[in-house]
Amino acid sequence: MLSGIHKKPGIRGKFLVISTLSIALCALSVFMVSLKEYEAIYIHSVKNNLEALIDNVADDLLFTFSEDQDSFVLKNKLLSFERYDHILYADVYDANWNLLERYSKTSAKPVHIIDNPQYQSLIAKKTPFPVTHIDDFLVSMDTIGNPDFPVGYLEVIHDFKQPIANSRHDLLIKAIPLVLLILVISLIISWYMFQRIVTPLISLSVFTQRVKHSRNYTLRHPAEGVSEVLHLSQDINAMLETINQEHQLNQEQNKKLRRQQVSMFHLANYDHLTNLPNRRYVMETLKQYLFSAQQHHTDMAIFFLNVDRFKDINDLMGHTIGDELLRHLSQLIAKNLRPNDTLARLGGDDFLAVLPDLPDAGIAKQVAQTIIDELKIPMTIGQWEIQTSVSIGIAMAKASDFDIDTLISNADIAMSHSKTVGKGSYRLFQPQMLRQKRRTLQIINRISTAIDNDEFFLVYQPKVSRQGEVIGFEALIRWNSPELGMISPSEFIPIAENGGKIGEITSWILCQAIRDLDEIQSTCPHPLVVSVNISSKDLMTPQLENVLHQTLAAHHQDITRLQFEITESSYLEKFDLANQFFSRIRALGSSIALDDFGTGYSSLSYLNRIDIDTLKIDRQFVVNSFNSDKDASVLNAILTLAQQLGLHSCCEGVETEKHARYLIGKGCDSLQGYYFSAPVPLENLAQAVQSSIQNYYQLFALPESHNHD
Repeated sequence: MLSGIHKKPGIRGKFLVISTLSIALCALSVFMVSLKEYEAIYIHSVKNNLEALIDNVADDLLFTFSEDQDSFVLKNKLLSFERYDHILYADVYDANWNLLERYSKTSAKPVHIIDNPQYQSLIAKKTPFPVTHIDDFLVSMDTIGNPDFPVGYLEVIHDFKQPIANSRHDLLIKAIPLVLLILVISLIISWYMFQRIVTPLISLSVFTQRVKHSRNYTLRHPAEGVSEVLHLSQDINAMLETINQEHQLNQEQNKKLRRQQVSMFHLANYDHLTNLPNRRYVMETLKQYLFSAQQHHTDMAIFFLNVDRFKDINDLMGHTIGDELLRHLSQLIAKNLRPNDTLARLGGDDFLAVLPDLPDAGIAKQVAQTIIDELKIPMTIGQWEIQTSVSIGIAMAKASDFDIDTLISNADIAMSHSKTVGKGSYRLFQPQMLRQKRRTLQIINRISTAIDNDEFFLVYQPKVSRQGEVIGFEALIRWNSPELGMISPSEFIPIAENGGKIGEITSWILCQAIRDLDEIQSTCPHPLVVSVNISSKDLMTPQLENVLHQTLAAHHQDITRLQFEITESSYLEKFDLANQFFSRIRALGSSIALDDFGTGYSSLSYLNRIDIDTLKIDRQFVVNSFNSDKDASVLNAILTLAQQLGLHSCCEGVETEKHARYLIGKGCDSLQGYYFSAPVPLENLAQAVQSSIQNYYQLFALPESHNHD
């Protein structure tokens, strides 16, 4: 009896131990599998998200490097990491690995990763490396800008230990109480199962093994057997329900992480305004297309598109309308591309289109022309009706040797050429465009030096009145460069306007003309007026007026001896600014001439609103009037119009005695051209005055050799 008493606790104990261990191992196995699966997904997601975030911030820092490496701007850019709790440190280096700026989390504790040999080995190489797991941290070094020609480097240290520990802790807190509760219930049930048949327990054991291997937590054990086994089956089913709920929760969290990953990918690779691929994404896509085209010996093209006059639209109508215009344009351009083409926004008003699989450049030209024709229709944005266009540069992959940098550069050059030739057009890259681009850069880079080295000089062309007096001169700039030779104003003036250098040139012309006023006046006994040409770009800053007043005061000259000439198109391009400037100048006693009248907007309705004294008639009407009745009619109409409006008329391009005699007979107030004198330096001005007067009086000594209808 005593022996039986001793056996029962032993058997009962073994049974309890076996039962407890089986249930605990089953639950622990399921739990550990779920935990490992959760941690693996979490680790992968953190690495991918960190890599995308670093690439995005590096792209953002590129614009800071391209503008001005200001410490405050860099620090402000790095503060974007403040939103991410586990990013501890971020360092920005320049291209020579000099530390420019450091970000550190306010709550971050000092880390000892710098003592780690693996970390020291990576840093010592001074090359970018991907996200790397070192100790309890994730470390990455990425380039800022083109990987082959970086402008800097970005290093980020991410706390890996704390987030994974927090995640594991949260999961344990939720699951352990439930598991413990089920274990207690199972132990209680096992006590009563001791004297029951073992077969249901074996079945139950087999079932738990099946759950363990299949990881199918929706399986349930049949409710059969004696009461104790039945209860145990029900408890295990309840436990599986709890584990299944936890598993479902883990799956939902994993789905959420995947959605966040997709969202991060979209943020990193798409433009937030137009929802088009951004620069980073399209560059990767373009690399793939170029590799495929080179491997399969096919050709492809890219378009570099820039919106014409976008800055003027932004300034006039506001950035909200400008943003809407960009969205509308992106939709129109994308609609006129082929289905397999890719359109991306590079930034600002620049777009890039990738056209793969082209047999020749003809298809690319057709697509470009379709886009240009589509944009000829005015667009309604808000309350505005906007007429705009795009300039398109086309570059072919084969012609660029399948090099991405060369391809993009060629398309950019072709786009700039299309703007120069005429906005709202396309141009296919040609090698001579590159030579022209290089010459343009040479000219723009030498302008300031040319001013300092006195490479510019002025020549003056007389203006002869219909009565035969020299009444003024037009100051014309010339440039004799030691490196480039004589450069025509028709070449370097537009380059200076587009390159932001025209203000320096105009200021120099104005100063030199004012210094020459006394010597110019000495060539004639009656008062003379010197004309100076200005650009619409000069009206956008106060620099011109400041230089004018300072130079007049320095040389004790009167502004009444100056006349300002501006082309019709430039005046109307900056109409309000031009009116304000010339109103102030006229109030001081100066005069204003509208140059090249009839060749620009030909907007006669503006003549009663602009503040001018003189209409300068373009030489084409003078020269062509002897060959075209229409040009002769236009010339006569302009002269009549000037008389009726009380404006002084001046004709350029008077090259023969026929021109001069005809214009004097038509009542033109003053004449200017090679018949009287070519533009001459200051030292030859007195001789040019005498020659002009002699040529005038020779008109009346010669018999008329041409009768003009």
